[in-house]
Amino acid sequence: MRKLSLILLLLCSISTLGCEGGIPLPPPPDKEQQEDDKKEDDNNKDEEKPDVANIIVNGTSISEASTLYGVVTDKQSGQAIENVVVSDGFTCVKTDQNGVYQIARHDNSTMVYLSVPAEYEIPVDAGNHPAFFKRYALTKDDRFRHDFQLELLPGGKQTQFTLLALADIQVHDSNDVDRFRDETIPDINELVPTLVNPYGITLGDITNKNNSAMWTKVRQAMTKQSITFMQCMGNHDHLNELSPNDHSQTTSYWKSVENFQKYFGPQNYSFSRGDVHFVVLDNCLHGEKPDNAGGTHEYATGLYDWGYNWFLQDLSFVPKSKAVVLCCHIPFRDGGGDNHNNGRYRKEILNKLSEYREAHILIGHTHHMYNWIHTVNGKRIQEHINAAVCGQMWHGPIGRDGTPNGYGVYEFDGTTLKNYWFKGTGCDKDFQMRCYKGGEEIYDPRMNINMTAKKNIFPSYSWGLKDHIVANIWNIELGEWEVTLWQNGQKVCEMTNFRDYDYYALYWFCEVYGSSSTSYQHKSHHLYYGKLKDPNAPFEVRAVDRRGVRGPYTCSEVTTNYDGLNGDFETYVPTK
Repeated sequence: MRKLSLILLLLCSISTLGCEGGIPLPPPPDKEQQEDDKKEDDNNKDEEKPDVANIIVNGTSISEASTLYGVVTDKQSGQAIENVVVSDGFTCVKTDQNGVYQIARHDNSTMVYLSVPAEYEIPVDAGNHPAFFKRYALTKDDRFRHDFQLELLPGGKQTQFTLLALADIQVHDSNDVDRFRDETIPDINELVPTLVNPYGITLGDITNKNNSAMWTKVRQAMTKQSITFMQCMGNHDHLNELSPNDHSQTTSYWKSVENFQKYFGPQNYSFSRGDVHFVVLDNCLHGEKPDNAGGTHEYATGLYDWGYNWFLQDLSFVPKSKAVVLCCHIPFRDGGGDNHNNGRYRKEILNKLSEYREAHILIGHTHHMYNWIHTVNGKRIQEHINAAVCGQMWHGPIGRDGTPNGYGVYEFDGTTLKNYWFKGTGCDKDFQMRCYKGGEEIYDPRMNINMTAKKNIFPSYSWGLKDHIVANIWNIELGEWEVTLWQNGQKVCEMTNFRDYDYYALYWFCEVYGSSSTSYQHKSHHLYYGKLKDPNAPFEVRAVDRRGVRGPYTCSEVTTNYDGLNGDFETYVPTK
């Protein structure tokens, strides 16, 4: 452009030599033209990059590499909140003094979310579902801003609170959803007013085989209830898009989590209540080969490298003086088998948990109750494997280990889990064991109502322990409780732990429900037997935690039929 101006000037100058009046000269380039010329010249310099607009958020400059950014503020005051942890699921950062976060978004990230600090309410939507995250659909080079607002708890940080842990809701069809909505939810709503600062969390397998039609229905069942339900992902919540009813068909991990993320949010996240930091992880490696050669499942157990790195980043912001509770689906206990974590960062996770003042692991998956103790670096880490909300796939009101359908209740005080118990659906709070006559066979004469008498899948439904009491005490730690048998105000004996079928549960699934599948046949870890001194005298079983933390649990009645179960016997007997 400058060359053109010079040429015109030269031509005009030349022409004026032969013209009497001359030709007026063109005006000089204006300022805007000069800036355009400069930009053109700059663009012609191959070694220089184009200018990037400088983004300023609340006084903080956003770097060119940051594709996710925003500010976290207090809803009431509008003031910025410093040191809030924000993540895209791969990287964790803290807000600066201006309340600003910025992240170089990972290609597989679909949302940005924060770890709710202990002093603030958990954000919820109109349906009382957690709303601490924001979904997005971005191309690789897109930049995205999202601001978060947090609201202070009215009474400040809750040093005392209660967590309800719901393992394996596992709805397969509308009938399952109906039972969850009509049995479990009313039981929770009745219990919640009696609890201190209650919250809820599922522990995976919210659906069964990722039946897509059930996601909306189970979410609706949790809508506008008495507590907010945080969510954890299980193996059955992973999507097999090729054939949702065939677990032999697998797909990529990122495709498999789409439904969970759509309906419930991130699968790996954290939050704090009181002096306890909760970490929620998907420990299902979808489509991976199981760790043990004999595994039959379409998934392995553990964490991917990126998941473990996220876990370490999240905990790097948590003081060692706090308690940490890890919520996953598949157990860590004793390793081995495709239903337990035998690697894939198992040891590393336990080692990391041992660094904190107190540590616990909340688990589902197995559909039976088991309290497992890890000793790591001299630190006690307790793994609470919770029996299922659905029992054994909603085939009655009972689980295969004899535990009633229900959920765990965990009461925290400061950094201490001061008490925990299992709430059977439709059962009294104090119902923590069931007692049987050890020498009598389980049989219910109402079997003849809708079906023929016993099928004899098992030769006998009895322990063959004449003049003995057998007790199923589902929520105790083996070796840490004293279980005794009493008669006439005198201790008769200390009862002996043994592993066997709960024949009450076995009879139900094999005879009442009519299944011969081994999946319904499980030997319980928490059975005890003791011989009566007087077979005709009243008795009492007492279970006391030797550490003085929980209990005592007592029982003075034997169970001989299914009258004590939640619901009518006829409701669950298959029609022939």
